[in-house]
Amino acid sequence: MKPIHFVFCLLLIIAAITGYILLSDPPVGAAGTAHASISGVNVGGDGAARLATIGRAPFYFQIAVILLAVSLLYMGVAEHRRDKRFRFLMAGGAGFALFVWYMLYSGYEAYLVTGEAEIMFGFPVPTNWMLWGIWGSFVVFDLFFVFFFRDYFLPYEDEAAFEALVAEVKNASSKAGDA
Repeated sequence: MKPIHFVFCLLLIIAAITGYILLSDPPVGAAGTAHASISGVNVGGDGAARLATIGRAPFYFQIAVILLAVSLLYMGVAEHRRDKRFRFLMAGGAGFALFVWYMLYSGYEAYLVTGEAEIMFGFPVPTNWMLWGIWGSFVVFDLFFVFFFRDYFLPYEDEAAFEALVAEVKNASSKAGDA
């Protein structure tokens, strides 16, 4: 399957999940409930009840978004430069991002079931996955871009060919200006 077809399938999946959520019944207490002691303040209410109408749709939605982002990054490299190392690094980065998302979502689900969350570095564990894991998982791709820039994104020979093309265009435009 060509990468662009995979991207199209992911976009269809994202659209289908979005449609499903939009057509679902509004969750119970979606606007919150009145605070017991402070008038004019709403509190979130039961998180499990809010997710009951859409189930695990957010989980699958984010998986599709992560795969879409990785697919677009993959397509950003010329096809003739996508060697085994490149594919391995992209798959590793995608696997890490998916692992982080799973840990975040499953930690949140565990909190909804038990009402208790473990604390790490001063935050609940799902919050830590969100703060450090979600953005950190895509730092892997940033580092890949930095360290392998000349291998995959702008090799020296491509830069030289581009500079030669620019010089040729400048030369042609100066000759046209002389005529």
